[in-house]
Amino acid sequence: MSDLGYDDVKSAWENELENEGLQDLGDLRLSKMIAYLSSVRLSLATTDAEKRIQADMLTQEALNLEFMIEDLLNLRRQKILKSVISGHRPRGDMTLAEEELYNRAQRAFDGHSEFVKDSLAGSKPKKKKTSEDVKKSETPSDSETIEYVTVRFLRQISDAFLGLDEKTYGPFKKEDIAMIPAANARTWLRDGTIIRIVAEEDLSE
Repeated sequence: MSDLGYDDVKSAWENELENEGLQDLGDLRLSKMIAYLSSVRLSLATTDAEKRIQADMLTQEALNLEFMIEDLLNLRRQKILKSVISGHRPRGDMTLAEEELYNRAQRAFDGHSEFVKDSLAGSKPKKKKTSEDVKKSETPSDSETIEYVTVRFLRQISDAFLGLDEKTYGPFKKEDIAMIPAANARTWLRDGTIIRIVAEEDLSE
């Protein structure tokens, strides 16, 4: 059972709604929101058919939670994209998926800005990639396709593991800091094994 409840989800949603800037939301907190929604759905599924009032209350709670979580994430997406356009990194903590959204949108925006500059300078557009070029750029061996994240370990990881980039990482002691592939970090971020560290220069952008 999640140690986070309905009021916590509502508070996070209202804070995001009422404030212009991106509010703090980490992977662990979001995973607890999802876990609470799942627990409400499970309670509804196991409620006896005769208990109509209880079932109706659980149904409404689940619907409210679904709306608030979806709207929360959509609001955050809009703020992140707005930050890219304005040229400033969001001040609030982002989930790993949001960080990836920001980075990819920033690269796309920078690429388009370069296109505009080239057009004004009278330069020829860069050569369009062939299907073979696209295939090569999408291979896992291309380090540019792999996102990395700097993390601090809050629990010991006794065994080494193979990263998505086919490099070996670990073991790690509690409080160790390391840069690992984002894909390998996702589960640990959600269960509180690690936390992300954002560089000061990133926050000052």
